[in-house]
Amino acid sequence: MHIKLKIQTYLFFPLLVFAGCTGFNQEGPKTLYTLMEPENTNIDFVNQLDYEEEFNIYRYRNFYNGGGVALGDINQDGFIDVYFTSNMHKNRLYLNQGNFQFEDITENAGVDGTRAWSTGVSMADVNGDGWLDIYVCNSGDIKGDNKQNELFINQGDLTFSEEANQYGIADQGFSTHGAFFDYDKDGDLDLYLLNNSYQAIGSFDLSENQRLVRDPVGGDKLYRNENNHFTDVSLEAGIYGSIIGFGLGVTVGDINQDGWMDIYVSNDFFERDYIYMNNRDGTFSEKLTEMMRSISAASMGADMGDINNDGYPEIFITDMIPEPDYRLKTKTITN
Repeated sequence: MHIKLKIQTYLFFPLLVFAGCTGFNQEGPKTLYTLMEPENTNIDFVNQLDYEEEFNIYRYRNFYNGGGVALGDINQDGFIDVYFTSNMHKNRLYLNQGNFQFEDITENAGVDGTRAWSTGVSMADVNGDGWLDIYVCNSGDIKGDNKQNELFINQGDLTFSEEANQYGIADQGFSTHGAFFDYDKDGDLDLYLLNNSYQAIGSFDLSENQRLVRDPVGGDKLYRNENNHFTDVSLEAGIYGSIIGFGLGVTVGDINQDGWMDIYVSNDFFERDYIYMNNRDGTFSEKLTEMMRSISAASMGADMGDINNDGYPEIFITDMIPEPDYRLKTKTITN
């Protein structure tokens, strides 16, 4: 499927639900968005999946989880640029030239990626030099030895230098997404890295609680930025790093409006989601059961925002458990 852009001024976004209920007028449907075809924008990215005998959904359960997209102004010209990740092929960076015209600058920029199976991507000023950098999560190939995450540092001239290893975040887990934010309020960006378990779903011994058993490769990680080098502080910060964490979504926001950033993590399968409340001393406390009366049973992504304008952010979680009773029963595993 080709990527198509739907463009509209952000000012009109709050009217989206209202406009969707207004129906049609004599001139046709009322719309707030204009569909921009690839032949007009020059964005023709396709996350092409090639089913192969040795590598497919039966051999890799995340085969259809998809890639990622990041938006940001990489050259400070006032226009938002677009980076797409590809699972099986090269990633792509499109430079916004204005008037909804984009140029593929991937090769010259040096950001196509050399690792296998790219997933989530983030744009953030990782080193604090005023230029947006690009952090790409990778989830490995069939051999499992080519999944280090990549950090492309912006050189300020539309080129990037891959420096994940120098910064200490060339993580080798099955990474899903990285969220950059200043959790300790020391003025630089830290990193919460969401990883998906590499262990087969049916191979877990759930007779004992595995949540507190830390896995150095498969678990989530919190990295503290110390002079542009990231240190894993997960254990002392109270972040779970278990192999049972099938992380698929992470969102950051100030849940209790105390001025400190909190974290919500979506976990697939049998592990609950996490709400990490910032203790304002470099540590977090997981508070999901204290703050939620009901939760998703198989969380995918999550987002956070103040929907009702009361000053506090709501949390929206997507769930893939079937809603119809018949389909739910047909998808349930029984002994």
